Amino acid sequence: MQVLIKLVLLGLTLVLVFINPAYIGRATYYSLFPLLFALVWVFYRITYYVSEKQAHQHDDVACSLSLFCAMVPSFGDGDLIRGRLLFTTTDLILLQRMAKGKGLKKAWSVPIKDVKKFSLGPVLSVRKGITFQTEGGDVRFVLRNAPKYKDAITKALGWDEAPSVGVGEEAAASPSFTEL
Repeated sequence: MQVLIKLVLLGLTLVLVFINPAYIGRATYYSLFPLLFALVWVFYRITYYVSEKQAHQHDDVACSLSLFCAMVPSFGDGDLIRGRLLFTTTDLILLQRMAKGKGLKKAWSVPIKDVKKFSLGPVLSVRKGITFQTEGGDVRFVLRNAPKYKDAITKALGWDEAPSVGVGEEAAASPSFTEL
């Protein structure tokens, strides 16, 4: 299915780029654009999107929150890892579609007890999302409307409130740069 959609997208793009609208008719030419956009949407859905229903069928674990997001790979290697982030009682799990529609796989997971804090804000140059600070380092996820989920994420992690960044006693007692 994916190969067929790719071929149709390629052919449609070639027609839109190289064929003169006057040759095939303006109405026909401009009606191909919605078809192109619809095919791109279908390709995205069958290649990357993981629904809540699929996630619950794959991993029959009760989760308090699930979000469709994309994990930013460490060191900027490769493409974003798109999938569904599940907040279970013990773990954070990212489920991703396997190639050629062969189901889902666990792309990443970490125990909730290893999550020190999370923050909302820019994770890539122009994309906003959520950053989890864990024992193994920071893990960033691109998430649309991330601030909207702050309370839900705090509750899903089992925290009363989101941890705030503070200054320890040693740092507070040290001289500042203005005093030097």
